[in-house]
Amino acid sequence: MNILFVNNSEINPLSSGIQRITSILTQAFTRQGITCYGANFETHTPSDHTLFPDTLKLDFSRQASQRLVGFIRKYSITRVIVQECMPLKKLGVVHRATAQIPGCRLLYCYHSAPEKEFVPPALSAEWFRLWHSPGKIQALKKVCIALLPGFLYSRLVRLKVRRDYSFIYRKADTVVLLSERHIVPFQKWVNLRNPDTSKFAGIGNCLSFSENLPLADLEHKKKEVVIVSRLSDRAKRISNALKIWQLVEQSAAVPDWRLKILGNGPDEKYYHHLARRLGLKQVNFEGKQNPVPYYRQASVCMLTSAYEGFAMILTEAQQTGAVPIAFGTFATLYDIIEDERNGIIVPPNDLQQFADRLIGLMTDKEKRDLLASRALEDCRRFTVDNIVKQWLNILH
Repeated sequence: MNILFVNNSEINPLSSGIQRITSILTQAFTRQGITCYGANFETHTPSDHTLFPDTLKLDFSRQASQRLVGFIRKYSITRVIVQECMPLKKLGVVHRATAQIPGCRLLYCYHSAPEKEFVPPALSAEWFRLWHSPGKIQALKKVCIALLPGFLYSRLVRLKVRRDYSFIYRKADTVVLLSERHIVPFQKWVNLRNPDTSKFAGIGNCLSFSENLPLADLEHKKKEVVIVSRLSDRAKRISNALKIWQLVEQSAAVPDWRLKILGNGPDEKYYHHLARRLGLKQVNFEGKQNPVPYYRQASVCMLTSAYEGFAMILTEAQQTGAVPIAFGTFATLYDIIEDERNGIIVPPNDLQQFADRLIGLMTDKEKRDLLASRALEDCRRFTVDNIVKQWLNILH
């Protein structure tokens, strides 16, 4: 069996969770004797073949699908895995090619949470961006959308969700979601009375790191809380994390602890501004960094997202002994965390309870060590070997 991975851009494991998973799966499949190839829509950069033996550049020309047909036939590819292709016209390019080749199956991986589209833009962040950042027209559009009455916004989103999910269902032979919990929410928006349930599969993401933190290293943890995230408030809600941290600082219970925020993104300036406005003294913005050293020295990991597909930050934190604490805003959280066993789950949008339970973790080392040790063990269900077995079942 030969496989083709289709991504938006060249594979860089440090650029996003999707690309990291593509890299990990490619290496795992290769160990199974499967040859993997690549295709992407990043036409302005040269291909480097460090991951794939060959990579095809795609565009939206009429010839793109035919070039893909030739590539698939050249390497006897029988499975095409579309990892990230937004806008969906990219999926159309791939489908027009696979439809011409008998026996070639198209798998589309939906790497987010079904119905995430119903979360509106974050008004405060978009308003700040309108006045302080380039791209003012786009920011103005987002502000206008955020100001729409809820019923009108929901009605408009319903039309888009039904169109997009139905398109994915029609074009893919298998729709791969990040959890079996996602199947029913996705199915209900497919514009058919009885969608074929056999076309859906739920497979979580595998662990990012090859080894877990040794249990003995928990003794070397520092009084640090870490956030690793794209700095975009619509999904990630780092604004809530900063407001929670304000409550932590105001409590004066943990004056020697620091919050370290890793990542970059469109709302980075807004977060710096908000941290200053809130008068935060124990926060460091670290920028885009290799997160591993930060995870290994942090005792706690915060997640305040409005939605997530799988939230690899949680399994990464568990692998490195940083106890995860998160809002219960997305389904796959409950695949990863069992509250008060290997992490903490806080009811959505309850900032005060989040701060209280975070302070409880920070002031109770015995509890932190207990939850961290259980997390180091429990996260093993997401090992590469376990996830690859699930993939091989649907690929065959």
